[in-house]
Amino acid sequence: MSIAEAIAPIIRQPVAEQVARQLLDLVQSGSLKPGQKLPPERELSATLEVSRPSLREALRALSLLGVLRIRQGGGVYVSALDPESLLAPLHFFISLNARNAEDLFEARMVIESEVARLAAGKVSPEKLAILKSCVDIESPELVPQEKFLEWDVKFHRTLLETVDNAILQRFVTSLHILARATLENTGKIPGEAERILDDHKRIFNAIEAGDGDAAASAMKLHLTHVRDTFRSQV
Repeated sequence: MSIAEAIAPIIRQPVAEQVARQLLDLVQSGSLKPGQKLPPERELSATLEVSRPSLREALRALSLLGVLRIRQGGGVYVSALDPESLLAPLHFFISLNARNAEDLFEARMVIESEVARLAAGKVSPEKLAILKSCVDIESPELVPQEKFLEWDVKFHRTLLETVDNAILQRFVTSLHILARATLENTGKIPGEAERILDDHKRIFNAIEAGDGDAAASAMKLHLTHVRDTFRSQV
């Protein structure tokens, strides 16, 4: 191969993309912190030596990604940079696409069943008591949906805390945020709250018994139920 064939052409990056990348670098380095207000548009464009239209394009792109928050007439701020803020655009994307929702359920089944398996071998008496409080619910059909969703989130969050793995916690928390819309929809269906509670009780019983295989199977069955209910509504 000749040198001419081996050398790839230089690709010029659009100015707006370069601006967005530089602002992202400032966020990642901590020079721009969560909640911090960016300088006014005129000042920022002068500092970066770019046109204001290019700057606006970069700011809009980072806003769509959840990194920045643009307040009409109030300036531009770095977002909280928490998983919920950063995954909001994906949440919207998944809510529009049934195929993506299917992929989300598949990912949860694979990962959360293993979380339940690990939890069965690591659960402490304190965490077991919290899990028990989430399943000892009388007359679930009478519980307001908001309260039931709170218990559901607490149950799954406690399992994650039990595993005590920072990478798994961040990853599964992201999946839960993306799945929130499906839970809010399925939770409104008559009888669904009772079935979710029954599923949680099976998971709890397996974890209490220290049976990792049973806990993993119970979690997979639970998520299969939620997925099937979601399918029936779309």
